[in-house]
Amino acid sequence: MDEDLIKFFVSIVPRGCYGDIRMGEREGTLISVENGAVRSVSAIKSSGFGLRLMKNGVWGFAASTETSKKAIKTAAEKAHGIIINRPKGASRLRIEPSMNVADIKPGWTIDVRSVDVKDKLDIAMAADSAARGKDTVATMSVYEDAVTQWLLGNSCGSRISFYDSKPRLSVASFVRDSSSTLSFRNSVSGSGGFEVFSGDIPAKTGREALETVRHLIGARPVSGGKYDVVLDYSMTGVYTHEAFGHAAEADGVLAGASILEGKLGKRVGGENVTIVDDPTLKGGRGSFPFDQEGTAAKKRVIVDRGVMKSYLHTLETAKRMGAEPNGAARAMDYAHRPIARMSNTFIAPGDFKEDMLDGIKLGVAFYSFQYGYVEPGSGKFMFKSQYGRMIRNGRLAEFVRDAALTGGTLDILNKIDAVGTTLRFDDGTCGKEGQWVPVSSGGPNIRVRGVVVGGQ
Repeated sequence: MDEDLIKFFVSIVPRGCYGDIRMGEREGTLISVENGAVRSVSAIKSSGFGLRLMKNGVWGFAASTETSKKAIKTAAEKAHGIIINRPKGASRLRIEPSMNVADIKPGWTIDVRSVDVKDKLDIAMAADSAARGKDTVATMSVYEDAVTQWLLGNSCGSRISFYDSKPRLSVASFVRDSSSTLSFRNSVSGSGGFEVFSGDIPAKTGREALETVRHLIGARPVSGGKYDVVLDYSMTGVYTHEAFGHAAEADGVLAGASILEGKLGKRVGGENVTIVDDPTLKGGRGSFPFDQEGTAAKKRVIVDRGVMKSYLHTLETAKRMGAEPNGAARAMDYAHRPIARMSNTFIAPGDFKEDMLDGIKLGVAFYSFQYGYVEPGSGKFMFKSQYGRMIRNGRLAEFVRDAALTGGTLDILNKIDAVGTTLRFDDGTCGKEGQWVPVSSGGPNIRVRGVVVGGQ
């Protein structure tokens, strides 16, 4: 990528406009294995740029796969045309970001681009093989990697280059019992290189999938009702990310579509609850050094001991709300505009060291998120776990399936009465407005009193 193209873009930004440009080159591999046989091997390669102009609160955006002065000029004219053809409003909003200049070298040990495809295939095959046993009816594993080199610049003088690499391996094991086909999915990922899969990690990931799904053979659906529940790190994380984190994204707050609108400085949970979004975590799947607007990544404490402290901001939302930008502008690729997004979102560890099962006469322990939904405006949600276990008289009892955690975002946050000491993360990919970005979510085990559990 040519930094002279950044200078050229800045030179043609119309007077009175703010302008920024993002250039990206992406290269990667995608491998799929089913039942010990290779289903597909694909190479990923793309490059291009996306640019924005803003004047009086109105944005114009354009993108191209051709990185040349001619393409940039054409895109800038298109973006400016969007601005001048929009009805004029009373807004005098101006974007004036701080200037950042940085050239960040890769932080990985083994560049995935230097690894032979056969070695990548071996990773997928090892996981698939370990997930397969005499009682399985199917297995599936997917290996994926991609390195993106970013070059960002804007009309305020910022020039930033950095790399993004988040390889991932996922594996699923399927078994049948008398009534249905059961499955468990497991994965490993992070920011870094091929070293993410070092040692026995691929096979271990597959073994865990097989061992867990076997527990579900003969397990009955949970009976719906109100229970005290214990959530593992995965279910703690999905609640924190989906139910709370999306509601903390400032664009949704400004649109009147968040249960957290007007909550800054107010108590939203118990004193034992602190919620953090931190893109600076080393190795986190959602980590990055700068967001897609060139704002330096920083740790964001959203809730501090139960009190709402901040939203997740882009340059525009921060300006509109009189806040400081905090590096939450993310985009799926150069062809999409940056919007407010999470990174690594979690409930911070607490100080509860006792057995969370103590005192629960009848409850449900939830393990590993499967799927769900949330309505950020109302706070209503449903999250289904991959499996659960009944809690009877303070002890883990039989395995159950089809257990769903339901409720309201703030109601749950105020019913958490125990927060464990060990922080763990689940990797994932988050969707919003048609854009998908890598994230992680997590926390310690937590205990929540009097929750409605959906089931049979």
